[in-house]
Amino acid sequence: MLSVRSQLGYPQNKVAAILGIADKSYKNYELEKRELPLSIAVKFCEEFDKSLMWLVYGSSVPDSEQSARLAGETAQAVFDHAQTNKRTFSSAEIQKFTHYIFEQALSKGTSPQSEAKLFFSAIG
Repeated sequence: MLSVRSQLGYPQNKVAAILGIADKSYKNYELEKRELPLSIAVKFCEEFDKSLMWLVYGSSVPDSEQSARLAGETAQAVFDHAQTNKRTFSSAEIQKFTHYIFEQALSKGTSPQSEAKLFFSAIG
């Protein structure tokens, strides 16, 4: 919950308001001082477009359609970077880059495009 809120730049009270709960309740859920009720977990996931699996376990297990979409978006992001920057990568580099970006997007619940941007800005 904290990672989503931080990514969005929202204060705790804004997320609490979105979820329709008291600020203190949200703070306790985020700090894991109180167990998060399923109804609030589901609402959080719906509001912030996250999977319940990600929220509960910290990882995501996409179905085959989601995996195919994510893989396609990842390949497109790597291709777009190469085209935009007039770069040529070996097939081994493409495989390595695509794998890393896919894993990051999957584990963080972010888009492959945003992960590719971070990755390529870091490697230059």
